[in-house]
Amino acid sequence: MQKENKPKTRFLVNTVKGVTLGISVAIPGLSAGTIAVAEKCYDTIIDSIAGIRKAFKQNFLVLLPYLLGLLVGALAAFIGIQKGYKAAPFTITGAFAGLVLGSLPITFGELKKHQNTKELVTHVTSFALCLLVSAGLGIFTALYQINLETAMQNREWWIYLLSILSGIIGAFACVVPGISGSMSLMVIGMYFPILNTFATTKGELSIFAHTDDMAFVLTGILILVLLIIGALIGLGFSSKIMNKLLSNHRISTFYAILGLILGSVISMFINSNIYPKYLDGSIQTWDYITGAILLFVITVSMILFFLLKKKKTAQK
Repeated sequence: MQKENKPKTRFLVNTVKGVTLGISVAIPGLSAGTIAVAEKCYDTIIDSIAGIRKAFKQNFLVLLPYLLGLLVGALAAFIGIQKGYKAAPFTITGAFAGLVLGSLPITFGELKKHQNTKELVTHVTSFALCLLVSAGLGIFTALYQINLETAMQNREWWIYLLSILSGIIGAFACVVPGISGSMSLMVIGMYFPILNTFATTKGELSIFAHTDDMAFVLTGILILVLLIIGALIGLGFSSKIMNKLLSNHRISTFYAILGLILGSVISMFINSNIYPKYLDGSIQTWDYITGAILLFVITVSMILFFLLKKKKTAQK
């Protein structure tokens, strides 16, 4: 009996791990890769994905509980975040920003002092360009009032192209240390428009809330498929690009990553989703206070966690 129960127990445990991975995928600032390493399932998942062609059935069965859990965790987190953002946008943003800033020790650990003027110029240029691009995206959509949510709901033709691009950017972000795919979607302004397309304020999936409108359902599914296609395309070349950059220009690459992280925090607080709320006064005073507190507490907690982990690793 024990031998029969072991596979079932393992399946259940791996499904639960998949749920936590799904939650981390949905939350900007959290890295699913980091969570997988912490839960000691990173190598298992990577090896199974790598060997899926050689032994499809065996590796698919290994991945199945993680995939099921990931879908459940991601859907639950997306619906929870969507409802939370409606009620307290600054609080949710502050929490996300805290997760991002708290991951800075990962990047700082790779930064080194320049040896000559040429290296200094390269490092500063890499940092400044990525900071401007990352922060500029959010500021641009805010100032020019580019309402991606309305375009998403109206199914404008260019939204389909942007969905593929978002998938590519999100996948690329997943292989960059300290950056998550959800965070990159938030920076370019696609995170909440996509979220609000698939989740209603009542906490249900909107594609099921519009079963009487098959065109709406089908286009919603199409957007999701295009995101997945974009993500697959992004994964196909992003790992190779990052491998070359880290191998040949490691320090400059991490200066660029630092710029992306800091710029993304700016974009989190200034973008087409939250900027109008500042102007119309829809954000309450308690929301600002709670968001500021969470930003500080989460940032400090994560930095202390990474420093403690680094200290324990050095002592081994």
